[in-house]
Amino acid sequence: MTMPGPVRAAQVLFFVMSGLGLLGMVLAIATDHVEAAGSIFATSLPVFLGLISALRFSKRKPGSRGTAIIIASLMIVVGLGTLGQGQPAGLILGGVGVAIVILLSQRRSGHWFGRPVRA
Repeated sequence: MTMPGPVRAAQVLFFVMSGLGLLGMVLAIATDHVEAAGSIFATSLPVFLGLISALRFSKRKPGSRGTAIIIASLMIVVGLGTLGQGQPAGLILGGVGVAIVILLSQRRSGHWFGRPVRA
């Protein structure tokens, strides 16, 4: 059985946000803005943790859905904090966090993770 659309969409959002965070850090280091790279890393840390959880979606590992929802909630909090510091990237981080929570809270997502795993 194939992964439902909401779960795949949440997985893709984690992949894209991780790629953007990594790209931002590399560009900041390449332009000799080490403090900016550290700030990007700290802001993207929940996204990188979410990537680890998203890699487990296809195997329906126990706890991967709940972990991803908690990490996405952390993305919302970090996004609001970043937005409060006057950085517009916080709006993107928070918005993607909200989208991931909504996608993984749907009934189809629950059924995907609730099915028994084949050996």
